[in-house]
Amino acid sequence: MATPRAVAFLEYVPLRLAVGLVDLLPVGTALALARGFGRATWALLRKRRRTATENVLLAGLAADRAEAERIARASFESFAMLSVESLKASRLLTPESAPEHVAYEVPPETWALFEKPGQPVILASAHLGNWELSGHLISFTKPLVAVARNLDNPYAQRFLRRRNPRRRIEIVAKHSKDRLALLRPLRTGKLLGLICDQHAASNGVVVPFFGHPASTVASPARLHLATGAPIVFGVCFRTGPMKFLMAASEPIRVEPTGDREADVRAITLAINEVAERFIRRFPEQYLWAHRRWRKPAKPT
Repeated sequence: MATPRAVAFLEYVPLRLAVGLVDLLPVGTALALARGFGRATWALLRKRRRTATENVLLAGLAADRAEAERIARASFESFAMLSVESLKASRLLTPESAPEHVAYEVPPETWALFEKPGQPVILASAHLGNWELSGHLISFTKPLVAVARNLDNPYAQRFLRRRNPRRRIEIVAKHSKDRLALLRPLRTGKLLGLICDQHAASNGVVVPFFGHPASTVASPARLHLATGAPIVFGVCFRTGPMKFLMAASEPIRVEPTGDREADVRAITLAINEVAERFIRRFPEQYLWAHRRWRKPAKPT
Protein backbone atom coordinates (compact mmCIF):
# COMPACT_ATOMS: atom_id res chain seq x y z
CA MET A 1 0.00 0.00 0.00
CA ALA A 2 1.34 3.45 -0.91
CA THR A 3 2.33 5.68 1.97
CA PRO A 4 0.70 9.12 2.41
CA ARG A 5 4.02 10.66 1.33
CA ALA A 6 4.01 8.61 -1.89
CA VAL A 7 0.37 9.49 -2.60
CA ALA A 8 1.13 13.17 -2.10
CA PHE A 9 4.04 12.94 -4.53
CA LEU A 10 1.90 11.15 -7.13
CA GLU A 11 -0.70 13.92 -6.81
CA TYR A 12 2.00 16.57 -7.14
CA VAL A 13 3.48 15.26 -10.41
CA PRO A 14 0.43 16.12 -12.60
CA LEU A 15 0.34 19.59 -11.05
CA ARG A 16 3.99 20.14 -11.88
CA LEU A 17 3.39 18.98 -15.47
CA ALA A 18 0.31 21.20 -15.84
CA VAL A 19 2.19 24.27 -14.60
CA GLY A 20 5.03 23.48 -17.02
CA LEU A 21 2.52 23.27 -19.87
CA VAL A 22 0.96 26.63 -18.93
CA ASP A 23 4.44 28.19 -18.87
CA LEU A 24 5.16 26.91 -22.38
CA LEU A 25 1.86 27.87 -24.01
CA PRO A 26 0.94 31.34 -25.26
CA VAL A 27 -1.54 33.16 -23.05
CA GLY A 28 -4.45 32.80 -25.49
CA THR A 29 -3.96 29.07 -25.92
CA ALA A 30 -3.59 28.45 -22.19
CA LEU A 31 -6.76 30.42 -21.44
CA ALA A 32 -8.69 28.56 -24.16
CA LEU A 33 -7.68 25.25 -22.60
CA ALA A 34 -8.73 26.56 -19.19
CA ARG A 35 -12.16 27.50 -20.50
CA GLY A 36 -12.47 24.01 -21.98
CA PHE A 37 -11.54 22.49 -18.65
CA GLY A 38 -14.18 24.66 -16.98
CA ARG A 39 -16.83 23.43 -19.41
CA ALA A 40 -15.77 19.85 -18.74
CA THR A 41 -16.09 20.25 -14.97
CA TRP A 42 -19.53 21.82 -15.52
CA ALA A 43 -20.58 18.72 -17.43
CA LEU A 44 -19.08 16.26 -14.95
CA LEU A 45 -19.80 17.79 -11.54
CA ARG A 46 -23.55 17.43 -11.44
CA LYS A 47 -23.99 18.34 -7.77
CA ARG A 48 -21.86 21.50 -8.03
CA ARG A 49 -23.62 22.42 -11.26
CA ARG A 50 -26.99 22.21 -9.55
CA THR A 51 -25.76 24.19 -6.52
CA ALA A 52 -24.39 26.96 -8.74
CA THR A 53 -27.59 27.25 -10.78
CA GLU A 54 -29.82 27.30 -7.70
CA ASN A 55 -27.63 29.96 -6.09
CA VAL A 56 -27.90 32.24 -9.12
CA LEU A 57 -31.69 31.86 -9.05
CA LEU A 58 -31.81 32.47 -5.29
CA ALA A 59 -29.76 35.64 -5.69
CA GLY A 60 -32.30 36.90 -8.20
CA LEU A 61 -29.75 37.47 -10.96
CA ALA A 62 -31.52 35.49 -13.68
CA ALA A 63 -35.00 35.73 -15.11
CA ASP A 64 -35.27 31.98 -15.72
CA ARG A 65 -33.37 28.73 -15.27
CA ALA A 66 -31.76 28.88 -18.71
CA GLU A 67 -30.19 32.25 -17.90
CA ALA A 68 -29.12 30.97 -14.47
CA GLU A 69 -27.40 27.99 -16.09
CA ARG A 70 -25.60 30.29 -18.54
CA ILE A 71 -24.23 32.41 -15.67
CA ALA A 72 -23.33 29.35 -13.59
CA ARG A 73 -21.57 27.65 -16.50
CA ALA A 74 -19.57 30.81 -17.21
CA SER A 75 -18.54 30.91 -13.55
CA PHE A 76 -17.02 27.41 -13.92
CA GLU A 77 -14.99 28.68 -16.87
CA SER A 78 -13.98 31.78 -14.91
CA PHE A 79 -12.71 29.67 -12.02
CA ALA A 80 -10.61 27.54 -14.37
CA MET A 81 -9.14 30.63 -16.04
CA LEU A 82 -8.13 32.06 -12.67
CA SER A 83 -5.32 29.52 -12.21
CA VAL A 84 -3.82 30.18 -15.65
CA GLU A 85 -4.03 33.95 -15.16
CA SER A 86 -2.39 33.73 -11.75
CA LEU A 87 0.48 31.60 -13.06
CA LYS A 88 1.08 33.93 -16.00
CA ALA A 89 0.67 37.08 -13.95
CA SER A 90 3.24 36.07 -11.33
CA ARG A 91 5.90 36.77 -13.95
CA LEU A 92 4.10 39.12 -16.32
CA LEU A 93 2.63 41.69 -13.94
CA THR A 94 5.14 43.94 -12.20
CA PRO A 95 4.76 47.49 -10.90
CA GLU A 96 6.27 48.66 -14.19
CA SER A 97 4.15 46.51 -16.53
CA ALA A 98 0.85 46.69 -14.62
CA PRO A 99 -0.47 49.79 -16.49
CA GLU A 100 -0.45 47.73 -19.73
CA HIS A 101 -2.76 45.13 -18.24
CA VAL A 102 -4.72 46.73 -15.41
CA ALA A 103 -7.18 49.62 -15.19
CA TYR A 104 -8.11 51.01 -11.80
CA GLU A 105 -11.45 52.12 -10.40
CA VAL A 106 -10.50 53.26 -6.93
CA PRO A 107 -11.97 56.27 -5.10
CA PRO A 108 -9.42 58.98 -4.24
CA GLU A 109 -9.98 58.53 -0.50
CA THR A 110 -9.23 54.82 -0.82
CA TRP A 111 -6.06 55.43 -2.87
CA ALA A 112 -4.91 57.84 -0.20
CA LEU A 113 -5.27 55.12 2.43
CA PHE A 114 -3.28 52.64 0.34
CA GLU A 115 -0.48 55.13 -0.25
CA LYS A 116 -0.29 56.67 3.23
CA PRO A 117 2.73 55.25 5.11
CA GLY A 118 1.81 53.51 8.33
CA GLN A 119 -1.93 53.51 7.58
CA PRO A 120 -3.47 50.08 8.22
CA VAL A 121 -6.33 48.94 6.00
CA ILE A 122 -8.56 45.87 6.21
CA LEU A 123 -8.97 44.72 2.61
CA ALA A 124 -12.10 42.58 2.31
CA SER A 125 -12.76 40.62 -0.86
CA ALA A 126 -14.80 37.80 -2.38
CA HIS A 127 -14.40 34.86 -4.73
CA LEU A 128 -15.09 37.18 -7.63
CA GLY A 129 -12.99 37.82 -10.73
CA ASN A 130 -9.42 36.84 -9.95
CA TRP A 131 -9.03 37.15 -6.19
CA GLU A 132 -5.47 35.82 -6.36
CA LEU A 133 -4.44 38.83 -8.46
CA SER A 134 -6.17 41.29 -6.15
CA GLY A 135 -3.52 40.76 -3.50
CA HIS A 136 -0.69 40.66 -6.02
CA LEU A 137 -1.67 44.02 -7.50
CA ILE A 138 -2.48 45.82 -4.27
CA SER A 139 0.84 44.76 -2.75
CA PHE A 140 2.51 47.10 -5.24
CA THR A 141 1.26 49.99 -3.07
CA LYS A 142 1.78 48.59 0.44
CA PRO A 143 2.90 45.30 2.06
CA LEU A 144 0.01 42.87 2.42
CA VAL A 145 -0.69 40.13 4.93
CA ALA A 146 -3.20 37.67 3.47
CA VAL A 147 -5.11 34.91 5.18
CA ALA A 148 -5.07 31.70 3.13
CA ARG A 149 -5.52 28.00 3.65
CA ASN A 150 -2.38 25.92 3.17
CA LEU A 151 -2.61 23.17 0.55
CA ASP A 152 -3.00 19.65 1.87
CA ASN A 153 -0.17 18.46 -0.38
CA PRO A 154 3.22 19.65 1.01
CA TYR A 155 5.02 19.10 -2.32
CA ALA A 156 2.51 21.29 -4.14
CA GLN A 157 2.65 23.89 -1.37
CA ARG A 158 6.45 24.21 -1.55
CA PHE A 159 6.52 24.20 -5.36
CA LEU A 160 3.91 26.95 -5.78
CA ARG A 161 5.49 29.11 -3.08
CA ARG A 162 8.85 28.87 -4.85
CA ARG A 163 7.40 29.44 -8.29
CA ASN A 164 5.18 32.36 -7.30
CA PRO A 165 7.21 34.33 -4.76
CA ARG A 166 5.21 37.16 -3.20
CA ARG A 167 7.91 39.55 -2.07
CA ARG A 168 5.50 42.01 -0.46
CA ILE A 169 2.90 39.45 0.64
CA GLU A 170 3.02 37.49 3.86
CA ILE A 171 0.67 34.52 4.17
CA VAL A 172 -1.03 33.75 7.47
CA ALA A 173 -2.51 30.28 7.68
CA LYS A 174 -6.27 30.13 7.98
CA HIS A 175 -7.23 29.07 11.53
CA SER A 176 -3.78 30.06 12.81
CA LYS A 177 -3.39 29.52 16.56
CA ASP A 178 -1.46 32.79 16.81
CA ARG A 179 -4.03 35.13 18.35
CA LEU A 180 -2.15 38.21 17.19
CA ALA A 181 -1.67 37.02 13.60
CA LEU A 182 -4.41 39.32 12.31
CA LEU A 183 -3.89 42.20 14.73
CA ARG A 184 -0.14 42.49 14.19
CA PRO A 185 -0.29 43.67 10.55
CA LEU A 186 -2.80 46.37 11.42
CA ARG A 187 -0.70 47.57 14.33
CA THR A 188 2.30 47.92 12.00
CA GLY A 189 0.48 49.84 9.26
CA LYS A 190 0.06 47.08 6.67
CA LEU A 191 -2.82 45.84 4.56
CA LEU A 192 -4.69 42.81 5.87
CA GLY A 193 -6.49 40.81 3.17
CA LEU A 194 -9.52 38.69 4.08
CA ILE A 195 -11.88 36.84 1.73
CA CYS A 196 -15.19 36.95 3.53
CA ASP A 197 -17.99 35.81 1.22
CA GLN A 198 -18.25 32.11 2.04
CA HIS A 199 -20.28 30.29 4.69
CA ALA A 200 -18.94 30.82 8.21
CA ALA A 201 -19.16 27.50 9.98
CA SER A 202 -18.22 29.08 13.30
CA ASN A 203 -17.87 32.56 14.81
CA GLY A 204 -19.90 34.12 12.01
CA VAL A 205 -22.98 36.32 12.16
CA VAL A 206 -26.17 35.75 10.23
CA VAL A 207 -27.02 38.71 8.00
CA PRO A 208 -28.72 38.96 4.60
CA PHE A 209 -26.77 38.18 1.43
CA PHE A 210 -28.82 38.88 -1.70
CA GLY A 211 -31.84 39.09 0.60
CA HIS A 212 -31.41 35.70 2.28
CA PRO A 213 -29.95 34.96 5.74
CA ALA A 214 -26.37 33.70 5.49
CA SER A 215 -23.81 32.90 8.16
CA THR A 216 -21.08 35.39 7.30
CA VAL A 217 -17.42 35.84 8.26
CA ALA A 218 -17.30 38.58 10.91
CA SER A 219 -13.52 38.98 11.23
CA PRO A 220 -13.34 42.26 9.25
CA ALA A 221 -15.99 43.84 11.46
CA ARG A 222 -14.39 42.68 14.70
CA LEU A 223 -10.94 43.82 13.60
CA HIS A 224 -12.34 47.21 12.59
CA LEU A 225 -13.89 47.68 16.02
CA ALA A 226 -10.68 46.53 17.76
CA THR A 227 -8.25 48.70 15.77
CA GLY A 228 -10.20 51.45 14.03
CA ALA A 229 -8.58 50.44 10.71
CA PRO A 230 -10.92 51.27 7.81
CA ILE A 231 -12.37 48.47 5.69
CA VAL A 232 -12.10 48.58 1.90
CA PHE A 233 -13.81 46.03 -0.33
CA GLY A 234 -11.73 45.29 -3.41
CA VAL A 235 -11.95 42.97 -6.42
CA CYS A 236 -10.05 42.28 -9.63
CA PHE A 237 -12.42 41.79 -12.57
CA ARG A 238 -11.37 40.15 -15.83
CA THR A 239 -12.01 42.39 -18.84
CA GLY A 240 -10.06 40.50 -21.53
CA PRO A 241 -7.13 38.12 -22.02
CA MET A 242 -4.72 39.20 -19.26
CA LYS A 243 -6.64 42.46 -18.94
CA PHE A 244 -8.14 43.40 -15.58
CA LEU A 245 -10.07 46.06 -13.72
CA MET A 246 -9.01 46.59 -10.12
CA ALA A 247 -12.04 48.07 -8.36
CA ALA A 248 -12.43 49.12 -4.74
CA SER A 249 -15.10 50.65 -2.56
CA GLU A 250 -15.12 53.79 -0.50
CA PRO A 251 -13.71 53.15 3.00
CA ILE A 252 -16.21 51.52 5.34
CA ARG A 253 -16.14 53.01 8.84
CA VAL A 254 -18.66 52.62 11.65
CA GLU A 255 -18.74 54.64 14.83
CA PRO A 256 -19.15 52.18 17.75
CA THR A 257 -22.50 52.43 19.52
CA GLY A 258 -21.54 50.51 22.63
CA ASP A 259 -23.47 47.43 21.51
CA ARG A 260 -20.61 45.38 20.11
CA GLU A 261 -22.66 42.58 18.57
CA ALA A 262 -25.04 45.02 16.90
CA ASP A 263 -22.04 46.91 15.52
CA VAL A 264 -20.52 43.67 14.18
CA ARG A 265 -23.77 42.83 12.41
CA ALA A 266 -24.08 46.35 10.96
CA ILE A 267 -20.53 46.33 9.59
CA THR A 268 -20.84 42.80 8.21
CA LEU A 269 -24.11 43.71 6.50
CA ALA A 270 -22.46 46.79 4.97
CA ILE A 271 -19.67 44.58 3.57
CA ASN A 272 -22.22 42.13 2.13
CA GLU A 273 -24.09 44.97 0.45
CA VAL A 274 -20.90 46.22 -1.22
CA ALA A 275 -20.06 42.65 -2.28
CA GLU A 276 -23.51 42.27 -3.85
CA ARG A 277 -23.01 45.48 -5.82
CA PHE A 278 -19.75 44.23 -7.29
CA ILE A 279 -21.10 40.72 -8.01
CA ARG A 280 -24.04 42.18 -9.93
CA ARG A 281 -21.59 43.84 -12.34
CA PHE A 282 -19.94 40.56 -13.40
CA PRO A 283 -22.07 37.66 -12.06
CA GLU A 284 -20.37 35.24 -14.48
CA GLN A 285 -17.11 35.77 -12.58
CA TYR A 286 -18.46 34.80 -9.15
CA LEU A 287 -17.92 31.38 -7.54
CA TRP A 288 -21.55 30.24 -7.42
CA ALA A 289 -20.76 26.56 -6.80
CA HIS A 290 -20.15 27.18 -3.09
CA ARG A 291 -23.05 26.34 -0.71
CA ARG A 292 -23.48 29.89 0.56
CA TRP A 293 -26.95 29.58 2.06
CA ARG A 294 -27.34 26.73 4.52
CA LYS A 295 -30.09 25.79 6.91
CA PRO A 296 -30.73 26.73 9.60
CA ALA A 297 -29.70 30.35 9.13
CA LYS A 298 -31.90 32.88 10.85
CA PRO A 299 -31.06 36.57 11.32
CA THR A 300 -29.57 37.26 14.76
